[in-house]
Amino acid sequence: MIINTGGRTDTVQYFSKWLLKRFDEGYVLSRNPMFPNKVSRYELTPDKVDCVIFCSKNYAPILDDIHRITDRFNTYFFYTITAYGKDIEPGVPSIDESMDTLKELSEKVGKGRVAWRYDPVLLTKDYTVDRHMETFSYMAPELTDHVHRCIFSFVEMYNKLQFNMPEIIPLREGNRIALAKGLGQIAKDNDLTLQVCGT
Repeated sequence: MIINTGGRTDTVQYFSKWLLKRFDEGYVLSRNPMFPNKVSRYELTPDKVDCVIFCSKNYAPILDDIHRITDRFNTYFFYTITAYGKDIEPGVPSIDESMDTLKELSEKVGKGRVAWRYDPVLLTKDYTVDRHMETFSYMAPELTDHVHRCIFSFVEMYNKLQFNMPEIIPLREGNRIALAKGLGQIAKDNDLTLQVCGT
């Protein structure tokens, strides 16, 4: 069984103490969001769990205690760091803070277990193709020695997203090509493996 700790929310950033307690006690109860009366129990023990996947935008809250999980389980970490500031992601640390935390995480668990996510890539009047290139150019040389790979994706325009972020500029094919080529070249220049998200 593979446990994904960040499928519904950023559990690492907001609920680290709860997450650590669940692994210490060896089980978790999960409510089905579509059928609230259905609650499933999952055993969080090494004999049942093949790998624990972490997805977060801030690993600082769990860094000092991450060994409580990594000492017992196979683990892999997706760390999302993008170009966006407090205007789009108010609860996320700055780029520099996030990069420092990623480096510390990588030192603790090994770069082979850390992937940097630069996604989703979206455009607004402030977050242009050029700004993405500048920011990615700044981050890539800083992170390449601390990550296994980098993953990027383009934003998917869900109805809810269009309502919540009307400032998003739809990505045209030319923008997608320019972004993919630009990010790809920067990654190549920094000996960084770049791949697209599974979607």
